[in-house]
Amino acid sequence: MASHLYIATANAPLSDRFQEMLDMLMTGAAFGLPTALWLTNDCVSVLNALPANDSLLQLADFGVRCVVSDSATTGALQAEALNGDELRELRTGCQQVLVF
Repeated sequence: MASHLYIATANAPLSDRFQEMLDMLMTGAAFGLPTALWLTNDCVSVLNALPANDSLLQLADFGVRCVVSDSATTGALQAEALNGDELRELRTGCQQVLVF
């Protein structure tokens, strides 16, 4: 189970703030903190409309678990699809939840 959960909303994926969030979660993961990134449906939709971004592909290399709702259309994004109950369980089971 992840101890840190980052929730990415559609508020400008791949902006400086989004990149800062990715840097934070990859740094924590590099130091062994179990970390997950939940890309909301709106965020996934915006990301699908943008050119591919290598920083999202690096998440698995840092041990970050990337998840989406099973109702999201992920396109080329590599993420684990979870149902509503699984997403709630992930959120309530984390020590720290950060929303960006």
